[in-house]
Amino acid sequence: MKRNEMSIPEQMLEAVGIVSAALYLGLEIYYGAIYAVSPFRLIVNIAAMLLVYVGLTLLQRYPERVNNLPAQVCSGRIRIYTIRMVRLIKLVIVISLLFTSVCDVLGIEMDPAYRLIVAILILPVTFYYEYRIFRILRNSRKK
Repeated sequence: MKRNEMSIPEQMLEAVGIVSAALYLGLEIYYGAIYAVSPFRLIVNIAAMLLVYVGLTLLQRYPERVNNLPAQVCSGRIRIYTIRMVRLIKLVIVISLLFTSVCDVLGIEMDPAYRLIVAILILPVTFYYEYRIFRILRNSRKK
């Protein structure tokens, strides 16, 4: 979605995601320098976050890929809901990575259940928007 098509709250969420990603990258580098983390692990962590961020950003740009819909079907409300869903999922992932990075820098050990909590945060977003998309598609086929 182009910036001029986004509402102010959507632009703010996108900005929060960008700032969170930048803070995560900075904290990872700081953590690697302070605690002598191997360069390979540092590069893998940063590359993984960048790949996920870029991948989800590309899905925002091409929302028809998310539900494997033809471009003419993925328009209007379906397109908007898909873009919002991907944007919120990206925000949850980036903020969760930032949170773990802050905990690493502070020396707080994360419970292994934290990954499950992140997945549980992503599921309602996905189910909500996919349900709305499904209803639109079902209603359009009835006509």
